[in-house]
Amino acid sequence: MKRLEQACYLILSFYFLFSFTSCSDDSKEEPSDVPVIEFDQSEYFVKIGESITLVPKVDKAVNPVFSWTVGGKIVSTETTYTFHADKLDEAFVNFKVVAKNGITEVQVKVTVTERDVPVITLADTQMAYIGKEIKIAAEVAFTDNTTEFTWYKGNEIVCRDSIYTFKSDVANADIEMLLKVTNKSGVVSKSFMIVVMPEPTPILFFDNGTYILPSELNDKTQMRKMSVCLGRSLVLAPVKMNMGDNITYEWKVDGMTQSGVTGEYFSFKPEKNGLYQITVTGRSEVGEAVANVRVECVESEGTYRRERDENSKYWANTCFQFIPAPGQFIDFQEGSTFADATAFINNQIKDVFYSGYVASLGAFGGYAIFGFDHSVDNLEGPDLIMYGNEFVGSNEPGVVWVMQDENGNQLPDDTWYELKGSETGKPETNQRATMTYFRPNKDNASIVWVSNVGTSGTIGNNGYHTQKSYFPMFITEESYTLTGTLLKNTFTSSGLEMNNNLDWGYVDNINSRVGFYIEDTIQQDGSPANLKYIDFVKVHTGQQAKGQAIGEISTEPSTPQDYHMR
Repeated sequence: MKRLEQACYLILSFYFLFSFTSCSDDSKEEPSDVPVIEFDQSEYFVKIGESITLVPKVDKAVNPVFSWTVGGKIVSTETTYTFHADKLDEAFVNFKVVAKNGITEVQVKVTVTERDVPVITLADTQMAYIGKEIKIAAEVAFTDNTTEFTWYKGNEIVCRDSIYTFKSDVANADIEMLLKVTNKSGVVSKSFMIVVMPEPTPILFFDNGTYILPSELNDKTQMRKMSVCLGRSLVLAPVKMNMGDNITYEWKVDGMTQSGVTGEYFSFKPEKNGLYQITVTGRSEVGEAVANVRVECVESEGTYRRERDENSKYWANTCFQFIPAPGQFIDFQEGSTFADATAFINNQIKDVFYSGYVASLGAFGGYAIFGFDHSVDNLEGPDLIMYGNEFVGSNEPGVVWVMQDENGNQLPDDTWYELKGSETGKPETNQRATMTYFRPNKDNASIVWVSNVGTSGTIGNNGYHTQKSYFPMFITEESYTLTGTLLKNTFTSSGLEMNNNLDWGYVDNINSRVGFYIEDTIQQDGSPANLKYIDFVKVHTGQQAKGQAIGEISTEPSTPQDYHMR
């Protein structure tokens, strides 16, 4: 009996031990936690035509079974899923884990986007000089290790690097080029032109307010003329081209060096009537240039002032000169003359006031010169008013200049003074800027321009105005140069093409104040000119900018009016 009790005790002990062990093992194999799924992000992006592999992190899953579902259909039972982007769309991908310890499902979003094809930023025109190497490098967005560059000259491949080195021994050549950029997402091309010019030479000249031709720049015997009334001072400053930086100046009056005057401004106050020759020599690391101007000291201010009478017109009813810059509204083709251009305006303003704008001046520097039949006095408030066709988002500001008939010949051949505006004196405003426009070598070709402030570009033909050339064909030489004050570019092309207004002081611009004040006349150095009256007005386009749709910025002024007679 005792042995039986011992045997039963052993059996029961073994049973309880086995049961305890079994319970302990079950707790390890069947945890109470459900599976956990983690993705590194909730939304993925993939380019159309490409693929992306989704790799989840799965934890705490006992004997799991996986499934991937898109649009209600199972697309995979693997641990990862590769999504192929065959159309622009948004896809919702569900990943499910079914395990012994539970079920977990997570959804992620896959957005299919457009491919990042290359985007090329490269000026339409590149300037080169005969015998000089230039390196042309395009700014290209969305490049990667698959990106390829191919440069074409005509139909010939000339380079496969990102930077193209160009050199020509032939001047006056227009080289048509094409850059093609390819990456795995696509290909894009950009056409441009290389203009080969003779090597530039240092040039100085005095601006008398009119255009200048190459023959005048090259003829050192020609001399421009200005005037100053006895008792007044005239501040002179040369226009510089291809002079580089760090220029020192030497000034002479009738051959006598002006001691201590080495800057670009020279204040001249003659002691008696007569003719004076002013000479300036500029020297820099580039070279040396000389400019001459003949200044006539005439009678004191007011000697030739013209009173208005009952027959005086309140508007300037004479256009003395109209020299437009190239532009889409310039339609002076072969056979046209300077007289034709001036008559174009005079026919509108001679006998009646024309309330609309009288002409499009073309790109930067294009100008018109008007004259009154009386002197317009510097009185309180506005003295002049001119309109344009400006409206919000469409401003084409023109710079205003005025002149007294100091020598009494009733012609605008004295000295021009700028009317300051809101941009005068700002670092981004360039006084004595030049734009040289080159005659195109074929019909409907873009017109190349080069400035003296380090910029170049083209005036391109568009489908809205189809005349053979936007170049004024009464200019018979291969180029002409226009001068003036270059204002900052306010043109924007994000969304709609717009040109925002400047604050005040410009024609064809929404101004914050009415009219123009003779008291705003300034000398070349920005000091007040203090004119008591004026007889002539000049307006020139003040910006160099263009859009794809609207073309070049071109001031469109009305004829000036005497504000005091309105």
